[in-house]
Amino acid sequence: MTKKTRFNQLRYLPSVFKLVWGVTKGWTIAWVVLLLVQSLLPLLTIYLTRELVNTAATLVREGWQSPTLQSVLIIGVLLGVLQIATALLSSLVIWVKTAQSDIVRDHISSLIQSKAVALDMSFYDSADYYDLLHRVRSDARQTPISLLQNIASLLQSGLTLLGMMAILVSYSVILPPVLFLSTLPGLWVLLKYSRRYNRWRLENTSRDRLSLYYDLLLTERDSAPEIRLFSLGAFYQHAYETIRTRMRVDRLIMNRDKMLSGLLATAVALLVAGGALLWMGWHIVQGLASLGDLAVFYQIFQTGQSLMQALMQNAGSIYESTLFVGDLFDFLELEPHVMASEQSLKTLPPLHESIEFENVSFRYPGSDRYALKDFSMTIPAGKIVALVGENGMGKTTLMKLLCRLYDPAEGRVLWDGQDLHDVAPDALHRQITMLFQEPYNYQETARHNIAVGDLSANPTLSAIEAAARAAEADELIRKLPKQYESMLGKWFGGEELSVGQWQRVALARALIRQASLIILDEPTSAMDAWAETSWLNHMREITNGRTLIMITHRFTTAMHADLIYVLHENQLIEQGTHESLLAQGKRYAESWRDQMRHMDVEEG
Repeated sequence: MTKKTRFNQLRYLPSVFKLVWGVTKGWTIAWVVLLLVQSLLPLLTIYLTRELVNTAATLVREGWQSPTLQSVLIIGVLLGVLQIATALLSSLVIWVKTAQSDIVRDHISSLIQSKAVALDMSFYDSADYYDLLHRVRSDARQTPISLLQNIASLLQSGLTLLGMMAILVSYSVILPPVLFLSTLPGLWVLLKYSRRYNRWRLENTSRDRLSLYYDLLLTERDSAPEIRLFSLGAFYQHAYETIRTRMRVDRLIMNRDKMLSGLLATAVALLVAGGALLWMGWHIVQGLASLGDLAVFYQIFQTGQSLMQALMQNAGSIYESTLFVGDLFDFLELEPHVMASEQSLKTLPPLHESIEFENVSFRYPGSDRYALKDFSMTIPAGKIVALVGENGMGKTTLMKLLCRLYDPAEGRVLWDGQDLHDVAPDALHRQITMLFQEPYNYQETARHNIAVGDLSANPTLSAIEAAARAAEADELIRKLPKQYESMLGKWFGGEELSVGQWQRVALARALIRQASLIILDEPTSAMDAWAETSWLNHMREITNGRTLIMITHRFTTAMHADLIYVLHENQLIEQGTHESLLAQGKRYAESWRDQMRHMDVEEG
């Protein structure tokens, strides 16, 4: 890490103050007032301690005279009150800090979530993004409030220390610099190992994520069947333990080195403190100081050295926190690649004419291989269109570009002649609904699982039921204990569905949105033959004149389309109706015959 980089981290301090102040004004004011009061109490304690010792010495020397005894008792009571006040203030500060920390942490979580949702899919193709997100989740949520607390502690310690320095000057102007120099070795240790830990943390982010991945494999439901069937538990446990052991050993070595360096720094501080006490003892022998002065000097030097060490630790923690908080603001400063500009259309009319892919080329981020190269295709509005072809031929990629989850590197995607690059993503998304190839299974009620397809429309139960019937999901939901209010999935004690049943619920989710374009990626892949046949028979009724694009490997599904597009090696090689493609006798016809022979063999 360069020197420039180290000091560059300090630029985040104003942002941290602004962030914390913006959500916890009242709590922050209360906290600062309490800290200021706390900083004065040690000075009062030192002053009263000197008065108590000197008054007690007078009482012993002159006899137990009533006025002097009364002064001793009053001072003793005041010291007791100060101790109670100190304990009370400490408890109040902890209470205020806890409330403030919870608010700030939740606010930062909200900022992280909002930014993650705003970023486009290209970020999820980058390992560096996952590393940054991991560090933000694990460290940066706590760091801003820790940074503020360290700064406040530094100010508190500094104010108290200034008062003690003023008292030390009354004995000798040399003492404050001596006290300061005694703690410099400790500061050097803190800064050195803060930088070392941060380097280690950055270098091990991917390794830490990998260990978390192994832990999820061993504990999550989705991986549980294969982990057991293939006896993978011991393998992944060993892989997890290997990574964690290496990381643990590295941290132990760092902490060992820091401890040894810290012992040296402590030895220096003790030598300086011992020398200062000998100097004060000599002054007492010479009659230049009283026993009260000795007590105060010892207390000041001991407390001052502790405060100085705390000051240095706070400075080191502030420096370390700025390294961590940099990740948070780096994350929040990320900008999506697919976004709306001021000139972008904020509304998009329903599809009336066609969708055109015009000389489109696209590569996924970090890949040298083109998923699409100079690809062109026209999809007429109001038709049922099927895209067929082997895996990896670009079918799903086309739909991602159409939905502006990515933007093409070259070429254009046109919606009734309008370049989608000039359309705000939200405006486009309102015109599209989609069943993804691997839809997400929400651990929520059946009703919610369908409603999330169009939450902004606040769909009624009757609309949800209609979507479920269109997707052949209504019957299976009716059989659940609470029907549409039944929880799905096992995370919160709900009902588990089969893969095909989950797909039908996801299909209902896609159909609940009354968009002008419906995209279904492998809509029947998990359906049995009976469910597929039933759904296909009323597919045209479901679309009701809207444009439907189906990505499918099943020719028995594709044959129901008005138009079939055949993709091979990332290019469009055939298009037409099922009958015309069979008549052409090319790749589609060959694949159809192969699939039919395979089905005949299975039935036989």
